[in-house]
Amino acid sequence: MISNKAIELSSVEHYNHSLNTWKNGEESFIKACKLNNIDYKKSNKNEDINHIDFWIYGKGIDIKGFKKSHQEGFIVVEFKNVQGNAGSCSDGSGCEWIAFQFENCFWIVRKEELLTYCRKNVAIEYVNDFENCYKKLYSRKGRNDLMTKLHLTDIKNFNFIWKLCY
Repeated sequence: MISNKAIELSSVEHYNHSLNTWKNGEESFIKACKLNNIDYKKSNKNEDINHIDFWIYGKGIDIKGFKKSHQEGFIVVEFKNVQGNAGSCSDGSGCEWIAFQFENCFWIVRKEELLTYCRKNVAIEYVNDFENCYKKLYSRKGRNDLMTKLHLTDIKNFNFIWKLCY
């Protein structure tokens, strides 16, 4: 879901791109679940606001659609959303798993393991542009978000990592 604040701050083109990324991500996740015989349930609006897009195996999962950074082998880890509220990878997020969409698959990790990794490996150093936020903190101008960028290889040795193909 895209918040009203994010809509206000974005151009029409960016909003439409974000909407397509979100919708395509969810559609691809449903396809992956069906192909792999996984029962899923779409979240309700309140759960969605709390970073739960679907329920599988009794776990709330937040879907991160296929972004340009994913094409380059990176994931974006969101600590605070555009409004400054709990991001998907924060103690305040309701999800237990985060699914990052890549070409033909999702890489799924436990939120807690990702958050612990970030607390140990992301420098408390702020940068001014997204290109330089690998393992550093970044906020977009005029927004209250907070994020970092990790490479997919950074998370491949997690205790729990699941590749769900479609």
